[in-house]
Amino acid sequence: MTDETAEAAQGAGDGVAPDPVTVLYVCGMPRSGSTLLDLMLGQFVGHCDVGELFYLWQSGVERNFRCACGEHFDACPFWGEVGRRAYGGWSQIDVADVRALQSRVDATSKIPLIVNPGMSTAFRRDLDRYVELLTPLYRAVAEVSGARVVVDSTKRPSLAYILARAPQIDLRLVHVLRDPRGVAYSWSQVVELPEGTSAKGRMNQRSARLTARRWVTVNAMVAALGRRGVPRVTVRYEDLVRDPRGELGRIAALTADVTGVVDPLEFLRDNEFEQAGSHAVAGGRIRMRSGPITLALDEKWRREYAPGPRRLVGAMTWPLRRRYGYR
Repeated sequence: MTDETAEAAQGAGDGVAPDPVTVLYVCGMPRSGSTLLDLMLGQFVGHCDVGELFYLWQSGVERNFRCACGEHFDACPFWGEVGRRAYGGWSQIDVADVRALQSRVDATSKIPLIVNPGMSTAFRRDLDRYVELLTPLYRAVAEVSGARVVVDSTKRPSLAYILARAPQIDLRLVHVLRDPRGVAYSWSQVVELPEGTSAKGRMNQRSARLTARRWVTVNAMVAALGRRGVPRVTVRYEDLVRDPRGELGRIAALTADVTGVVDPLEFLRDNEFEQAGSHAVAGGRIRMRSGPITLALDEKWRREYAPGPRRLVGAMTWPLRRRYGYR
């Protein structure tokens, strides 16, 4: 960002600090049903879902991939207005500089410094600059959508730790879980993506060992953030699909003080909901769907996952898996 853009983004000169922006952050391991949850949370009264906002700079501003509304990023009226309000337009953003800043700040390895930025003056400077970049983005999403709560399903623990320190962000966490054997099976599969939503045309794949290790570390880091006082609700994918009204009701209570209502969840019809439109800028392929979406438990891994990697994942995740009820 230019100095002028940064000044405009911070609302310099008005002399009045705005109210914090409430962000409902979906955090956890990828392939745990987070995009499905994001779409449902976007149906809540006073909520706006934006998908995985961390990837906006790469997927949207730089590569011009398609928004969940179907338009390419530069043709989406919603994101065009968000960019104008946040930065005076996306053309004011140096994407290479932003992505370099992300790599220096927003990573799992940086969490010790995020928690204690006094350890490094240079890191503290980068962290402050990153917060100054993100805060007007969340605020602009809220203003353009008219929502009281911005739903971000980025999932990265590092971004959650950063937002927890941001003075103008009111952070609430949804910790989403899925049986690690199901997560590992999903990461082993070749999953094609809709045209215009990725460079490779398919989702990344990971080994069973790497997925199991990440499942343990990611969920441990999310739980630790909850213990630091960030309001949090833990939801298992399996419970969400079996009892969507009960699980979503617990999440709705997390932001009822902001919206002023206990959400009636009228968009739910038994095990189905209507995808009424989203501007999710990145996320799973289901974000590109419209119309009725049926909630059906995906446990193909129980039948199709090879015994070797399945046992490996089970052994590596056993203590934490049992703690979350996956026996």
